[in-house]
Amino acid sequence: MLKTDKQTQNKRKDGKFAKGNTLGNRWKKGESGNPNGRRNAAKDILNKLLDSEMDDRSQREALLSKLLQMGMRGDLGAIKEVLDRTEGKSKEHIITEEFKPMQVLEFDDNILDEK
Repeated sequence: MLKTDKQTQNKRKDGKFAKGNTLGNRWKKGESGNPNGRRNAAKDILNKLLDSEMDDRSQREALLSKLLQMGMRGDLGAIKEVLDRTEGKSKEHIITEEFKPMQVLEFDDNILDEK
């Protein structure tokens, strides 16, 4: 890879790059270098496959039907998944020891003046 003039301009004598960008910015202030964000290609491909038709219903419906069948047969993982998706994940409640309020002593000015 050949170095451009801009790359060599920002180098110090010891071979390291100088701190900061003195050559100007690639993007204007507030402008992103990646405006569309990172694409999730695997998710896009999977959604495309799941939306395709198979035997008059989508792959997604077939997959959910299979998951439901597995749950009906007693597969605990499938049961948990179906319930988490339909009822929402259950929240874990942790009960701790109850702490009683601590008595705070009040000092008035007379006690402080005596010392």
